[in-house]
Amino acid sequence: MSRRPLLSAPLAWLLARLPPRAARPAGPLLLAGAAVVLLLLVPAVAEARVGGGQSYSGGSSRSSGGSSGGSSGGGDLTGLLIWLLIEHPAIGVPVLLVVVAVVVVKRWSESGGGFAPTPTQPPRVVRRDAPRPRAEAGLAALRARDSGFSEVLFIDFFQLVYARGRRHAAGGGDGPPVAWFTEKARDQLVGARRLKTVDDVIFGAVRIVGVAASGGRDQLTVEVEANLVATSRDDRPVHALRRERWVLGRAAGLTSPGPDRMRVLGCAACGAVEEPDLAGRCPACGVSRMDGASHWIVDELRVLEDRDLGPTQLAPGGGIEPGYHRPDVLDPQLALHKREFLTRHPDHDWHAFEERVATTFRALQAAWSAGRFETTRALQSDNLFQVHRFWLARYRRDGLANRLADVEVQCVRLVRVDRDAWTERVVVRVFAKMRDWTERVATGEVVGGSRDAPRIFSEYWTFVRAIGAQDRAVAHGPGECPACGAPLDQLSMAGVCGHCGAKITTGDFDWVLSRIEQDEAYRG
Repeated sequence: MSRRPLLSAPLAWLLARLPPRAARPAGPLLLAGAAVVLLLLVPAVAEARVGGGQSYSGGSSRSSGGSSGGSSGGGDLTGLLIWLLIEHPAIGVPVLLVVVAVVVVKRWSESGGGFAPTPTQPPRVVRRDAPRPRAEAGLAALRARDSGFSEVLFIDFFQLVYARGRRHAAGGGDGPPVAWFTEKARDQLVGARRLKTVDDVIFGAVRIVGVAASGGRDQLTVEVEANLVATSRDDRPVHALRRERWVLGRAAGLTSPGPDRMRVLGCAACGAVEEPDLAGRCPACGVSRMDGASHWIVDELRVLEDRDLGPTQLAPGGGIEPGYHRPDVLDPQLALHKREFLTRHPDHDWHAFEERVATTFRALQAAWSAGRFETTRALQSDNLFQVHRFWLARYRRDGLANRLADVEVQCVRLVRVDRDAWTERVVVRVFAKMRDWTERVATGEVVGGSRDAPRIFSEYWTFVRAIGAQDRAVAHGPGECPACGAPLDQLSMAGVCGHCGAKITTGDFDWVLSRIEQDEAYRG
């Protein structure tokens, strides 16, 4: 009796109606063809270098600072194709030819309309304007109404609200967050309480996906993907994946406060952090803090996905990653914004900035490979450092270590420059090459990647700094505090210099890396 792969119900229904298999079994050529298709259909998965190779959906696809993806049916369809080639070659062979043609055309189009003759070199510069997200026009209108609005600061604020809400929903020590959630949102927050405690929240992706203004109220829709380091109701430690959509609202006509009041959960008017009184007013200044009268508040929320992460998943190593030959995703107004940037900063040296990016890239990869990521604390934002720390901890938990060697930055390309009321942002595309493998610490056995074959890839790195940071900074070199110039030998994990007490990981004094996105996920 022939062995049939496990199939979904629709495919099983289809197979039940196929004619009997041909009398002649499939030959070696057909089996080889099936193997080729299998390799083409399986999605490429990077190893766990900085910013890539882990996935907030469990490690089966690449992510960076938050993007994730994967294949939901590739194995099913591949199994069907192999079975057809063996059992029904009269059907399987034509299907094989069609699939190969489709995959080849897809790869050709992904490469920008041609196959690279020199795969180890970065692709030539090809312009591809960044697609406009649906929220872009709404955000521009919001910034026109609110001169103080900053997307960077809003996301910082949202993460504070989200973390407090999730800890409260799991029965944590924080008090009821009445100032930050409507009654409807509080009910939704605790509606499915499957966790006993939430000890840490690791953000993978936070994006504003919708902007609305009606009925005297502004609303922002935010999609968040996060890992919750938690304890289950039966006292088991779990790492839970959450994908959620939250809607935040506030009264129309408000002006957003500055960084000092967007990075704490306090009164937008005076900064006081006390909870409101029974009438909903700030105890310090008397301004109403309920229902979005003076600040953003969560109107409603919905959980899109909630599951526990499994063991760390690994991938074969070496080769060129799929998005490497895609065109650069450029801001359509890059030339204009670059000129405006140079008008504000006539002494800025773009070549020196690219060298800084390359130096940061190599430093982070070296620290990651050595398992001593705290040595690069000054180079990253709080959120990005938290994400990397989480993944290093998971690898240690599983007895694994990701090793990187022969790290080479091939080139750095500027793709976006912009600013808002409080921050400046620069996005570059980094092309790189390295050997990347994962080994068991106890034995040195390679369980993913390759010690010998290099991995060739590109990523989009976002750097941010506060407006006026260059005026606040003192002369400093690598490894020195930009606020006081002292060595960073006493920098805390919170990003605070032990010599002067300045927090240097918010971009208030110098550029910090805030996001890493994979080339197939970056949208501009």
